[in-house]
Amino acid sequence: MTPTSLPSPLPLNFPQTFLADRRLLGQLLEFAERGGTGTIETIGDATGIPTGQSTGKVEPMIHYARGMGLVQAWKANGVWQLQASLLGRMVLQEDAFLAEPLTLWLLHLLLSRRLGRAVPAVGLADPWFQLFAEGRLRLGEQVDQEAYTRLLVERHGAKGYLKGLAALVLRMYRERAAFGDAGILSRTGADGAERFVREPAPFEVPFFPAYAVFLWLLWDESYPDVAQLSFDEMVHETRFLTLLGWDGARAAAWLDWLSDERLAQLDRYTGSVMVLRLVSTEVIVGRLYHELI
Repeated sequence: MTPTSLPSPLPLNFPQTFLADRRLLGQLLEFAERGGTGTIETIGDATGIPTGQSTGKVEPMIHYARGMGLVQAWKANGVWQLQASLLGRMVLQEDAFLAEPLTLWLLHLLLSRRLGRAVPAVGLADPWFQLFAEGRLRLGEQVDQEAYTRLLVERHGAKGYLKGLAALVLRMYRERAAFGDAGILSRTGADGAERFVREPAPFEVPFFPAYAVFLWLLWDESYPDVAQLSFDEMVHETRFLTLLGWDGARAAAWLDWLSDERLAQLDRYTGSVMVLRLVSTEVIVGRLYHELI
């Protein structure tokens, strides 16, 4: 398999005021695959991403892309070095415009994931982790923006940008230019009194490889030296099923699919399901789009 070092958390207000624009992310990914070195200005010139008077959209898109597992990124002396990840190269090859709901669901899950296993739990992009995982019970099944903002304030202190940040995270899943086509959040109520419902990840075979990629990447990141893993332990520590919005029955059926596809070996004799990966991360990422018709 492919052990990876734990990434650093994204800055809390990394989006500034910008949504995760699929078109711009695709352009940035193409730039990263071509070599990906430059200042904010040269990256903007090469990709068409607006630079604005300060950083514009370039650095927010870099942070989004890193959080979604599309690129590795380093900055030194004002120069960014971007490198497309294994997943990023597959997305660039098969879905360069980030148009497939399968792609968007996987990138959403990765952006919302827990960062390692440190206590207290923190997300790689903590506002997303709070909305879709850690704060799920606190916020309830229907989320309103005020409650979400209060949760972020309690967690991170009274920062002037948190209200706008909460609004931006929710709006990301409404705007078609961002992740609105994936059906990750639905909206009820009128403007001013609207609430948001987290939809479960699609329980459809064409999406199953995306959840396998998510599991393998979490495994590489949080359990790099573990060959066989307790599924229940992993679920508890990573919030895997909470992020998917699945119950145990759906998880069991998906695990059976992993076994039937000879991607993993399951041992249920110990009570908790023990999972042994039978293929590498490279293989599992290579199968990401195989079930699409």
